[in-house]
Amino acid sequence: MTNSETTYAVSAKALIKVSGAAFVAAGVILILFVLPAERGIDITGVGKFLGLTQMAGGEDAADDTPDATIVAEGAYVVPVQTKASIVKSTPMRSDEIQITLAPHKGTEIKAHMKSGDHFIYSWTSTAPVKADMHGEKIGAPDGEFTQYWKEKGLSKDQGAFTAPFDGKHGWYFRNQGETPLTVIVKTSGFYQDMFEPKS
Repeated sequence: MTNSETTYAVSAKALIKVSGAAFVAAGVILILFVLPAERGIDITGVGKFLGLTQMAGGEDAADDTPDATIVAEGAYVVPVQTKASIVKSTPMRSDEIQITLAPHKGTEIKAHMKSGDHFIYSWTSTAPVKADMHGEKIGAPDGEFTQYWKEKGLSKDQGAFTAPFDGKHGWYFRNQGETPLTVIVKTSGFYQDMFEPKS
């Protein structure tokens, strides 16, 4: 029994064709993908279209204005995040405030905040309460405010809030029942203080 070996001869012409095709493919990959991603060099514009120039931090990435761009996320429209929108100069803090409301009485809980300051919150009430969230710009005339939402019959709520302008932002709670109730508000984030304005 003998072993047989098959040998294949490749002509120089075929070898040149295959090598040439590989060289061209490598050049296309280099121009379309590698240079935009590694060096920010985008001759064709494909790298910018695919977002590769942002990986290199090249000039095309710097030309983008992410703070003016919005992206859809579910039912929300969220600004693109940048260092300027993420990093806060206001110290981080946490607060818990408890208030008791007599029947048919109301009060506010507010925070002094700069534009872009942010907190997360939760509050609970021992009985259904009318609540709204609103803000007042610095120097605004009495009674002038921006309302974010309002609702009756709430016993709890939670969420996250970012101040759209410098001023006081928070809640108004009103007891519409016939017995006293207690509301406990907990916050954590970046804001100057949390307080109950004096009537």
